This record gives sequence, C-alpha cells and structure tokens, in this order.
Amino acid sequence: MKNIVTLILASMCFCAESKAQCHIDDWTALKAIYESTDGNNWEDKQGWEQIKGDTPPPDCDLEILDGVCLDSRRVSSLHLYSNKLEGSIPNEISLLSELETLSMGANKIFGTIPKAISSLNNLQSIWLDFNSLSGEIPVEISNMRDLLSIDLQHNELTGEIPSELGETENLIDIDISNNQLTGSIPPELVRIWVLKLNDNQLTGSIPPIFGNRDFTNLSLILTNNNLSGCFDANLTSVCDSFKEWVYGFLDSISEGNNFEATWEEFCFEGKGICDTINRCHPQDWQALQSIYQNYNGNNWQNTAGWDSLIVNQNSLPTNCNLDDLYG
Repeated sequence: MKNIVTLILASMCFCAESKAQCHIDDWTALKAIYESTDGNNWEDKQGWEQIKGDTPPPDCDLEILDGVCLDSRRVSSLHLYSNKLEGSIPNEISLLSELETLSMGANKIFGTIPKAISSLNNLQSIWLDFNSLSGEIPVEISNMRDLLSIDLQHNELTGEIPSELGETENLIDIDISNNQLTGSIPPELVRIWVLKLNDNQLTGSIPPIFGNRDFTNLSLILTNNNLSGCFDANLTSVCDSFKEWVYGFLDSISEGNNFEATWEEFCFEGKGICDTINRCHPQDWQALQSIYQNYNGNNWQNTAGWDSLIVNQNSLPTNCNLDDLYG
C-alpha cells in the first residue's frame, strides 16, 4: 500500500524543494520529447521555451517547466498526462537517467515503445495508457529492477506478453488491457499483484499455478479474450477472492471468453474442471515400452497408439494417455 500511495503522489508531480539545475542530458532529452510530440501545440507548456534553442539558456531552470519535477538537480518526474502530445517517443528519453516517474498517457502518441526506456534504471512507474502505441512490448523492460507499475492499456500493442515481465524484481502492477496481444498467459505472471489482461486476443487457458495466489477483488482481470478450455482444479483456491459481498459474484475471468463453464459455475458448482486423472503413470509407461520391445512389437498386427506413444520415445511424450494404446 505504501508503494501505491508513493506512485500516486509522484504522478501528481508534487516537487520537493530543490536547488534549480539544468543538466545538459535532461535538457537534451526534454528538447527531443518536445520536438517529437508537437510541443508547440501542447495544452500546458509554460517554461518549455527554455528548450527551443540550440543550447540551454544561461538562466536555464528546468524546474519551472510544466510537468517537470527535479530531485537533487536532476529530472525525477515527467508528468505530461492528457496534454495534447502528438508524435512518437524519442530515443533520447534514455538521457533522463534519474527519472522515477514517466506519465504521458491520454495523448496521441504513436509508434513503438523505444527499447531505450529500459536503460532508465531508476524508473518506478510508466503511464503510457490511452495512446496509439503499436508493436510489441519490449522484453528489455524486464531489466528495470526498480519498476513497480506499468500501464499500457488502450493502445494498439501486438505480439505475445513477454514472460520475463513476471521475473522483474519489484514489478507488482501490470495493466496491458485493451490492446491486440496474442498468445497464452505466461505462468511467470503469477507473482504480479494486480494483473489486467482483459480485452486482448489471448488464447489457451489459465495457468494452474495461478491457484497458488490469493488475488484480491479485481486484481486479476481476463475478460473479453479468446481463452478457452477447462479450469485446473488448483484454481478453486482463487474463487473466494472473486466473491462480491455474500450473494453476488464478480466475474472478471470467464465473461467474454470460451471456457467450458463460467467462472461462477466452476467455483460454486464444480463445472468445467479439467480431467486430472493420471492416464500415463511413468512406471506403467516404462513397463509397456519393455513389453513392446521384448515381444517384437514392430510386427504386432495392431499397433494403434503404441507407434506414437511408445516407439522411439526416450521419455514420457507430451499429452500421454495410455488409454490410446490398443489393448
């Protein structure tokens, strides 16, 4: 909770008192951002005239720029939310080496998310929501060890969700809803506290390991994807986290998907549970393989199933079901 409060305060750009400074890297980065996002037509741009020249003016003071906060004479927060930015994010953003908060949501930013952002080692929160960003989510973001929160909702992002995001050391909040993301849900995301993946084109089912987490209300949202199939029995432990009061039920899982049962039916009626019977016990498989090899299996009259699950296999094949073997 302390981290979340810190993020909210940072996003409002409350600047602590500091001695004004105009670091050349910060000035260069801000100039590039202004020029690449049509700064002349921003809604709030007071003070930004300082970055219009070829070099910083003698009395340069970046702290008086709308949306800019300094800490220890370096830019620590850039808050340009809903400020009529139109254009792309320049690679020079990597020069803001002390940046902790980047808030550029609700604008008309297009193009891809530059990999250069991943070099901002002090960045804790990224808000690029409600823009027109396209392309894939850079896997390099997973290298940002101080990152706590990332909001990319309502863009045009494509490709699969990088599983490496789940391995980012401090990341606890991911909102990548309302994009065009495909592929399955990476099991590695189980460690994320708040996970919003709704309104994409995700396929497959819910990773069973998600049953090991006690999600709070609305911290796991999967609605309106192409998810399908059954629910692993391990997911029953998550059901209590999605009850609304006593008699209602908040479905942020199956609505708009194609599961074999609704999430409510799964939780309250036991419907749609995957068949978890072990139909390929390792010792049975090994014994049957020995029988095949020692009793001239290649010349059996009927080898249905044996030819795919036993022959030339050094270990249990994927989706092994010994019921498929003739006999």
